[in-house]
Amino acid sequence: MTIDDLTSFITLYQIRNISDAAVELHITQSALSKRLRNMQNELGVALISTRNKRQLTITESGDVFFRYAQTLTAQYQLLQTELADYQALRRGTIHIGSVPVMAQYGLAAKMRHFMQDYPQLNIRLEELEGAELLTMLQNQTLDLAILRDVQSQQLSRSQFDMVDLDNDELQVVLPTTHPLAKQSSIQMTDLQAVDVVSLNPGSGVYEKMGERYQQAGFTPNIRFTTPHIETLLAMIQHTQQVTFLFAKSAEPFLTPDFVLRPFSEPLVSHLQVVYPRGRLSTAAHRFLHYLTTG
Repeated sequence: MTIDDLTSFITLYQIRNISDAAVELHITQSALSKRLRNMQNELGVALISTRNKRQLTITESGDVFFRYAQTLTAQYQLLQTELADYQALRRGTIHIGSVPVMAQYGLAAKMRHFMQDYPQLNIRLEELEGAELLTMLQNQTLDLAILRDVQSQQLSRSQFDMVDLDNDELQVVLPTTHPLAKQSSIQMTDLQAVDVVSLNPGSGVYEKMGERYQQAGFTPNIRFTTPHIETLLAMIQHTQQVTFLFAKSAEPFLTPDFVLRPFSEPLVSHLQVVYPRGRLSTAAHRFLHYLTTG
């Protein structure tokens, strides 16, 4: 049974004449009669009485069916309207996950502009560590996520699309009083006997730092980990310890008490937006355009 069948019966119920109802529906009388027969056969009850050939009589079952048909067609119209609203970006919610870098890379400003241009659309943002975002992407609970390439490379490229948003360089953060602060760049051998504090595993920083130490052939002495940059800086202040941060993400937190020094061999990472292939909603696709354009 289709929506057209329900609509046909509603029209027939209201007009009480098959010929006139067929004209109203822009179909032939025989087509309407066939629809009616098919509905009655499917339901297993008579919706109209054919005893009186001159007067169309609705049965009690027909009265019940009419009420439900009205409800179903009204709900279907609401469904069509709501889907059209989503398609036309008149409503909807975009679920986004991001490592906590939205402000540092200008992404919060792009999000704000998007919301100003599309006031009917809502954004649900979750700022989490990369490992959590990867799980949410794989469980299809996010429309899209913003990750570093060291995290997104763990996803299958056959299932996810990845677009570069920005580049950043991993650098060493030192107190201004640290002996290495006088150098213009840092070699890994300079850090062999230096204690380290770091962002947590899954941050992207931790993984890139470990990769650089592994290439140098020794293991970092990591004394402390935290998810917060402010805490990292507080831990190394007035000490001989160092930490590692991507330059652009570190910049808003730095004070004159700290300096950033690049590695002698630069280590560059890409910030990416990642989303399941073929599953972007119209709203999420438009938001992606805002993220990836100036």
